Amino acid sequence: MRAARIGAVIGILGALIAAPSVSAGGVTQTTISIHIVFKTGGADETFTTTGGLLCPSGTAVSDPFFQTIGGSQNRGNFTFHLVKTLTCDDESGTFKILVDAARTPTATVGGFAAGRGTGDYVGLHGGGQLVGTGFNGGLDDLYTGNLTIAP
Repeated sequence: MRAARIGAVIGILGALIAAPSVSAGGVTQTTISIHIVFKTGGADETFTTTGGLLCPSGTAVSDPFFQTIGGSQNRGNFTFHLVKTLTCDDESGTFKILVDAARTPTATVGGFAAGRGTGDYVGLHGGGQLVGTGFNGGLDDLYTGNLTIAP
């Protein structure tokens, strides 16, 4: 069951990244910065964006499915597989990012794919890279990639 879920997430990421990049506005270099503050029972996550394709700010939630794998017998480099739902403050819609990342000695690095939007973000797809840096009590994730919204 666990392997099937991981396979499904990786398959979705691949499909979103490989999706055709045809849109009325073309491909837009986009950054999404997510500021995560850990607290008892969960985390507070807020985001901001640049590039003009997405809303300027909102809240993010990690969906209940979250997978970590730590190499052979859970020893080695841990990888993370998760889905985040981002909700825009301006009520223009929501969208999801699917994340595959690994912990390094100084950061978290990996890739992401965007899609499954509502409202203004129906047809959103694309992806890019993720770099996360920790701070006392939280994490700052920077997603940089090429996104588009197909008509």
